[in-house]
Amino acid sequence: MSDKEDSEQNKEKENIIVKGWNEFVSNITKGYNNFQKNIEESSKKNTELWNQNQEKINKFFEGAKENWNTTMKEWGTEIAKTQNENIDSWDVNLEKVNAFFKSNQQSWENKLKEWSADFEKRQTETKEQWEERKQKIGEDIKNWQDKSKRDWEKGLKSFRREMMKGSYMFLAFMIPILVVFLVIVYIVTRLFDY
Repeated sequence: MSDKEDSEQNKEKENIIVKGWNEFVSNITKGYNNFQKNIEESSKKNTELWNQNQEKINKFFEGAKENWNTTMKEWGTEIAKTQNENIDSWDVNLEKVNAFFKSNQQSWENKLKEWSADFEKRQTETKEQWEERKQKIGEDIKNWQDKSKRDWEKGLKSFRREMMKGSYMFLAFMIPILVVFLVIVYIVTRLFDY
């Protein structure tokens, strides 16, 4: 019996070892299959999330492009409107400047005619009367020069004011455009950093 018992014990030991080995291999296989399945699922989820994020990024850029185009069209029409207003203001100011020079020329010609007529009438005047007349003419010239200077300065101030207004309007439209452009560049560079 001893041989039989030994062989049965050896069989049991072998069966226990084989059984243990088979369980060990089975557990490793199950673990590997579970690991592989988890990796596939997470890869699939990551791919889906990537595609969703890619769609969101594309929608964001399309929306930003549409908003940018709309904003640029609006600003373009506003700038064109302001440009037309500035052209109209320039035309009005040009008319004022031309009217100023025309009125000055006319008043000068009138004064020359008046003085010529006075000279012809007064050729027979005495020396004192001549000096008085000369002084009056000098005062008239000085008054005319002062009036012309005041009118010129007033017109120049008006012109400067319109030019400054046009410059500020240009800056008022360009600063928001530059800010929006810089924000978009910042967002795009931040997205490319990721």
